[in-house]
Amino acid sequence: MRLVLEGVSEALARELFALLGRHGAAPVLQDAQWTVTRAAQLLRDLPATAVQIIRLAAEGEGWVASEHLRGPDGSESLRGRSGAITKAVNRGAAKKRWPVGMPQPVEAQYDPENPSYQRTTGYVMNEDLVPVFKAALARIDREAAELATATVTAEGGA
Repeated sequence: MRLVLEGVSEALARELFALLGRHGAAPVLQDAQWTVTRAAQLLRDLPATAVQIIRLAAEGEGWVASEHLRGPDGSESLRGRSGAITKAVNRGAAKKRWPVGMPQPVEAQYDPENPSYQRTTGYVMNEDLVPVFKAALARIDREAAELATATVTAEGGA
């Protein structure tokens, strides 16, 4: 039997697992939630174009329209960009960085008025993930700045 608890408090989850344990079940608690550490690990494993989607969605409080990603003339393709995110989420699960089944941080949205031509209208991020990914982006930006400063210093620069 597989039991999935979603949207319950941690206290209730612990009580339910304790109850299952008293009846001979051996429940395994899997925390399939994004944390700042997990999000930073994911961001480090992504190409810049995929990080840009997540960054703009977080900065946009959970939404980034495709025109912000298609370049100055609007002709750049978004094909494969969110696929890189899916692959990185799966790699992280395979490396035991987080459990299998982690939710995607962003999902492509399409024009519901035109179901035959699926051109992305933008990407949405769950509002609960916005502060997590903002903090993770701040962390990796700080790390990059510190690395750049250390590199300049090591090379005898300013």
